[in-house]
Amino acid sequence: MRYMPNDTIIVSLGSEQLVIAIGDPGLPIDGHGGNDMMIATVDDGPSSLLLVGDESTLNGRSHGGNDLLVATVQGRLPYVSLDGDAQIMSDQAHGGNDVLHVEASKAIFANLYLSGDAELAMTGDAKGGNDLVAAEMGDRSYGQFSGDSGSLMSGNAQGGNDIVSVVQAGGSGNVVMSGDALVSMIGDARGGNDVLIYTAGVGAQSGGASLFGDGGDMSDNARGGDDILIATVDGNPDTTAIVLVGDAAQMTGNAQGGNDVLYGSDRGDFLYGDARAYNPFVGGAITGGRDVLNGGGGNDQLWGGPNNDRFVFGAGSGQDVINDFDQGNKAGGSVAREHDVIDVRAYGFAGWAELKSLISDDGAGDAVIHLTANDTITLDGVHAADLNARDFIV
Repeated sequence: MRYMPNDTIIVSLGSEQLVIAIGDPGLPIDGHGGNDMMIATVDDGPSSLLLVGDESTLNGRSHGGNDLLVATVQGRLPYVSLDGDAQIMSDQAHGGNDVLHVEASKAIFANLYLSGDAELAMTGDAKGGNDLVAAEMGDRSYGQFSGDSGSLMSGNAQGGNDIVSVVQAGGSGNVVMSGDALVSMIGDARGGNDVLIYTAGVGAQSGGASLFGDGGDMSDNARGGDDILIATVDGNPDTTAIVLVGDAAQMTGNAQGGNDVLYGSDRGDFLYGDARAYNPFVGGAITGGRDVLNGGGGNDQLWGGPNNDRFVFGAGSGQDVINDFDQGNKAGGSVAREHDVIDVRAYGFAGWAELKSLISDDGAGDAVIHLTANDTITLDGVHAADLNARDFIV
């Protein structure tokens, strides 16, 4: 195997400039990329920057190096794309353990696209590295961030165990994050065990973020990893729209979800343990993971999805709704019974008898658990008489 040298590449852009930099141009099939350092400065826009850690295409048994890609961005309308290894990975290519970081908190109307391994596709038996992808975003900016592929994982592609962390430092912005493939996982693709963290900073006035533990869509026999999704809001924005999805926006065919942990912010969030929509090949073909959902503060909407899930509520949890308590399997077309549980240990109840006295049906016939004067849990489609001690951790 041919090993490429460890290079240091430094580039800078001004207004109306385009720069494309490749860490290991000419990397041969079955070659090994160097451990490169790529440093870019974008002083103004409109401008476009593309950094690729190794080569545009990795195939055969090529192996990406452990690269560092860093960009400092300011000005108006910059476009920045960072690929840890390649734009396309195929065959048995293997991504390196890369670090990608964009500091764009002073940029306006920036477009940021960061992929831990491949921007466009990982196919065949390609395998992603264990990458760190991080960014700070400025006002009125948009970003897409993925641990492995910026678009597609297919065949037997396997994602690495990645950390993706994004801070919205500007007044407003919109973010989409995925642990593995931003758009689709098909075939027998497998997701890694990833950590996704979104933070709305103290200066945020409004924000939007969608976090997917694995991909936008999982179909065929794709399988999700065991992921951790965390959202925090440091300030007091007028509005936020934060969605946490343990696996994918849609699961179809025979897709299988991982065992995910979701932590919402202190605002009103939407949490889905597995997916937002299901389209099984046959009834019960889709399997959900055993997920843990904690909405944090605010008035949250929660869906555990198929399989046995745990809903955790801490002091000050707000007025939350569980939309599929013991009903998640139905979404996947399964008639199998499930056993979700509600963890209210933080409230210090003496036992089931005390908690039971605080549960009653509302005008729509849905059970409402009155934890405090301000904290409630509504169970959509469930009556108070349907509940028993086995449904709670007290």
